[in-house]
Amino acid sequence: MIAVALKTENENGVLAPLFGKAKFFAIVDDAGSITVYQNKLEGGMKVAQWIQKLGVSTVIANHLGEKPFHALKRASISIFFAGTERITLGEVLAKMKEGELEEVNTANYARLLGEEEDAHAKKSHCCGHKQEHHASTLNALSKRDSVQSCQHFHL
Repeated sequence: MIAVALKTENENGVLAPLFGKAKFFAIVDDAGSITVYQNKLEGGMKVAQWIQKLGVSTVIANHLGEKPFHALKRASISIFFAGTERITLGEVLAKMKEGELEEVNTANYARLLGEEEDAHAKKSHCCGHKQEHHASTLNALSKRDSVQSCQHFHL
């Protein structure tokens, strides 16, 4: 199953910019059926735990905090980057099916899912540390975990 954070309850709604603060989640089963759930939880960690309990194997996101990212990875849930442009659920699922979404891992997390303060340069992360600090921490984790840099998912 695939989980995608949405702004609205519409089955072909626009992806929400923040995983933990999304108002709704679309859960797409292996047959392609979509069920939209209201997110009544607050914060990425609680949402990550809920996603795990649903039996989700893949998350597609625009942004995902470090703690929920690591929690999902520890649970063997694949995470794919939806991009920075406005995109609907239908569009992102089509890109996923075509293998056009990059899988996120510890080596590329900061580049793909880290917060961006302005359009030109990544300056600080949600906790106030410099992005470079997080990149070096994630790179160290990547070396420890021997994570591959890019994988594509095919539906």
